[in-house]
Amino acid sequence: MTKRPEPYSATVMAILAAAFCAWALLTLPIQGAVILVVASVLGWSGWMAFSYARPVKSRKVIAVYLCAVGFQLIHMAEEYTGGFPHEIVELFDSPRDWPEKEFLLVFVFGFGALYFFAGAGALYRIRVANFFLWWYALGAGLLNGIAHFVFPILKGGYFPGLYTAGGHFIMSGLLIYFLIKENRLLKAEERAAGPIQSLVR
Repeated sequence: MTKRPEPYSATVMAILAAAFCAWALLTLPIQGAVILVVASVLGWSGWMAFSYARPVKSRKVIAVYLCAVGFQLIHMAEEYTGGFPHEIVELFDSPRDWPEKEFLLVFVFGFGALYFFAGAGALYRIRVANFFLWWYALGAGLLNGIAHFVFPILKGGYFPGLYTAGGHFIMSGLLIYFLIKENRLLKAEERAAGPIQSLVR
């Protein structure tokens, strides 16, 4: 029988994610904030469903995640050079400004650091670190990729991030596949270890 994992990590991350969502909804253009809220919910849900009780063990999964994070930085370079914060304000005629300095500090440097710290934590099977694997897989990767194909349709032309958006589907698809496969393998290992532990006792 699988030992029930401690609940504290899930609670702490839920509170932090809720605080981040509240900040986004109160300060960013509402359309961009909604994407971040949905990304947070998806990331937390995927983490709870697949990697909370069984943190990732395979280095292959972590390697794919780190490659995805590297791609995310390339994607955000396209966004920055194209003026993404200004363009999203203009696209939705938002009354809220989105300063480029804030975009860089929070979403490029801040989240960039968190992504890599999470990769290091995942190597040691730290439960909270696995949240960020799912944050990228379902939020920053899949959902963000979809949004970047919708924005040009709404604008009627190029929108910053479009050229690298397809890569998000590839990277997030690979990561989702490996994360689910990892969960199945860890479950199988637990089932196989069950009878052995019973014999030892």
